[in-house]
Amino acid sequence: DVFMQTSWIGYQSNNPSWFFRRYNMSVNQWQGYNFARERTFLGGNVSGGGQFNNYWGLWMGFDWGMTNLSSTALRGGPSMKMPGNLGLSVDIDTDNRNSLQFGFGGGQRWNYNSSGRSKNVYFSARYRPSNAMNIRISPFYNDNHNDLQYVSTEEFLNQSRYLLGSVDQKTFGISVRLDYSITPNMSIQYYGQPFISAGRYSQFKLVTDPRADQYKDRFHILNGSEVRYEAANNEYFVDENIDGTNDYTFGNPNFNFRQFRSNLVMRWEYTPGSTLFLVWAQQRTGSDSSGDFSARRDLTSLFDMYPANVFLVKFNHWFSL
Repeated sequence: DVFMQTSWIGYQSNNPSWFFRRYNMSVNQWQGYNFARERTFLGGNVSGGGQFNNYWGLWMGFDWGMTNLSSTALRGGPSMKMPGNLGLSVDIDTDNRNSLQFGFGGGQRWNYNSSGRSKNVYFSARYRPSNAMNIRISPFYNDNHNDLQYVSTEEFLNQSRYLLGSVDQKTFGISVRLDYSITPNMSIQYYGQPFISAGRYSQFKLVTDPRADQYKDRFHILNGSEVRYEAANNEYFVDENIDGTNDYTFGNPNFNFRQFRSNLVMRWEYTPGSTLFLVWAQQRTGSDSSGDFSARRDLTSLFDMYPANVFLVKFNHWFSL
């Protein structure tokens, strides 16, 4: 249920100058409509960067989006107007000719109406001790606050009640990659990533008029006399009409998610066109509803979990006819 229009204009130079070896700049614009001819999104982007004469690289971007009409924010409910946003990003890379290369960067995003913000940072290190080996480690961290995160849909007085909440979510992970060519016909590849994320909810809201022009007219913030939490059941009870009777409930949406995934693959081309693969895949996954972020605690808990291991052998042979 979408048709869209985009435009792009860019400039690129590959001629070395007093400052840059090469650089490029671009401007983008986009907008979309649903089949009812309602505009659902409008935005744009300005970005640019290049490689300096010392072979370091710098890239920057700025993007913006206007108020959009989301058909997914209420998970099957009516479309809802969502605030637009502004975003900035920066990425810097060191000389990729060196055996040891670094990269770092991040971004910041602000939602209109003070309805949310997010930031992310990353760092990467790549080491090539020889032409046959490449090691890359990339940790990253994201911090997100969203005042209009979907929580639940409940029924009251034969009508659907769409509940949103303010969520503070923090995410941390590390990606590790190894490529090693033992011989021209035999290689080993490894990928692993521990990943942890925690989100804590507050300030629950009842959607009242999802298409209202004014941001604060789209919902009602439930106060202390309308919603209460019972730790014994790990649930929230809502008394919408404040008559002393619980009208409906919803589960505690706080979460802690932990996961580790890894793959180790050995590839051997024992004759031209014929290969043997040995694969070991491991996964550890766990979750709870505390909502408190602690990288040290969650990583320790992650590797204390019993893993699921998969071992795979793949064999193919080329028959010359």
